[in-house]
Amino acid sequence: MRQGNRAISEVLDAVAKHCGLTREQLLLMERKRIPYRARHVARYLACCVTRRSLCEIGRGTGGVTATNVLMAKRKIEREMAEDPVFAAEIAALKASLLANN
Repeated sequence: MRQGNRAISEVLDAVAKHCGLTREQLLLMERKRIPYRARHVARYLACCVTRRSLCEIGRGTGGVTATNVLMAKRKIEREMAEDPVFAAEIAALKASLLANN
């Protein structure tokens, strides 16, 4: 369920700050573990806290397709189900984005 009305740029900035990256580093299409996972987290959170379509989220998070956004969202959901510490970290990021609404 989508909550809030955050901008994609706000999600990117929050995730980049949390991961110790700049927005530019986050959006680089490198397959290094940290920016790669951080991009997936940003796409997942954008699905949760914006009212943007998957296509808009894809364009705003590196120019990817809606399918890539959906795959990232599902991947993060799986990781959250397997790792409660990671799930708590993502829940805290989501709560902070929603609290600033």
